[in-house]
Amino acid sequence: MAAQPPVRLARLARELRVGLNAHGVCSACLGMVAMELEHGDERSARRTLRWVAVTLWAEGLGEPVEVALRRAAREDLPDARAALRDFEERGPRSEIYRAVVRRLAEELEEEVRRTYLASLN
Repeated sequence: MAAQPPVRLARLARELRVGLNAHGVCSACLGMVAMELEHGDERSARRTLRWVAVTLWAEGLGEPVEVALRRAAREDLPDARAALRDFEERGPRSEIYRAVVRRLAEELEEEVRRTYLASLN
């Protein structure tokens, strides 16, 4: 996996309708990825992301990602069909699935930051 998902995959991952409240999301797991990303150790973040992706797959996150990818392919979003094929072939090891998990970790980090800053008021 590249240090960051390719820009087009990252864009598609943002467009997929999979949020922090989706089935199979574990905030604690995403938090581990978010901490690695926050500390800037990309190698460690990739390693943690691979482990967390498989864990979230076992928790059921693959289903909402698949539904969102199928919808995106029907809507003919750029790169959605190729991402869906990769997802069907590689599951939790697919680039799009890992890009979604990374995006969710980034969203969690931002949500925690906003909540913390709001608590200071």
